[in-house]
Amino acid sequence: MPRGKCACGDYTYEISDKPSATVVCHCSPCQKFAGANGSTNAIVPKDQYKLLSGDTDSWTREGDSGKEVTNFYCKNCKNLMRVEAAFMPDVYIVKPGTLEEVDVLNDVPVYQEIYTRNRPSCFGALQSVDQKAGAT
Repeated sequence: MPRGKCACGDYTYEISDKPSATVVCHCSPCQKFAGANGSTNAIVPKDQYKLLSGDTDSWTREGDSGKEVTNFYCKNCKNLMRVEAAFMPDVYIVKPGTLEEVDVLNDVPVYQEIYTRNRPSCFGALQSVDQKAGAT
């Protein structure tokens, strides 16, 4: 089973299968959290995600949908590990950079590129990927 961990190693998890998809997001919060033009996000059904060790801190904000979006961090190193969005109640949005076996993503399709209205023009659109100006 694929496993992941934070930068300090306190927070560890495993997923029982490959993520169902990946989504590239250019929303302002993702840009700020990543310190980049956006973030890549692995979509994992909640029943396939198991926390093995570690404590979390969380921060909740209102998303564009008007529903809550909660970010979960390692309590020790503050590495962003996963996101829960009320508009997607059955999945976790997992940060793929936390996976130990990055090849688990090799056959996982990039489903969408969202918030493209915020994507810097120097970064082109991903080819053959559904493009959304906002979340939907």
